[in-house]
Amino acid sequence: MSLLTPAVAFGAALVLSVWLASGVWVNFDAHARGSDYPAVWGVLAPLSGIVLFYYLLWWRRGRSREWPPSRLERATATVVIAGLGGLVVGSLVSPPDPTSQLTTWPIAFAGCLPVAHWVVRTRFDAVAG
Repeated sequence: MSLLTPAVAFGAALVLSVWLASGVWVNFDAHARGSDYPAVWGVLAPLSGIVLFYYLLWWRRGRSREWPPSRLERATATVVIAGLGGLVVGSLVSPPDPTSQLTTWPIAFAGCLPVAHWVVRTRFDAVAG
């Protein structure tokens, strides 16, 4: 059981990193779309799924970006997409035990990183171009 503790701690740290990256990405995106309070979006969106869905599905609609995404914004978007993909894949392949899911999720996250990078690159190039 002592070998499981560092793996669970690493998985929990990765969860917090993805959570933080989602707030940073929303902040960057809201700022680029002309929000008066991008930091408020960046703080509230990760805290509440309802606010995040409102931001993604309603608020962004009809607001074009004032400038293309930066390298840091692309990196945070890649981490968020890989984190969500890793969460889905990890929950499908691991038992419903939280400890097992926290040990499986970093591996699924690493497997989803190349796909997330490709998605972000093609999506942001389509928006910028």
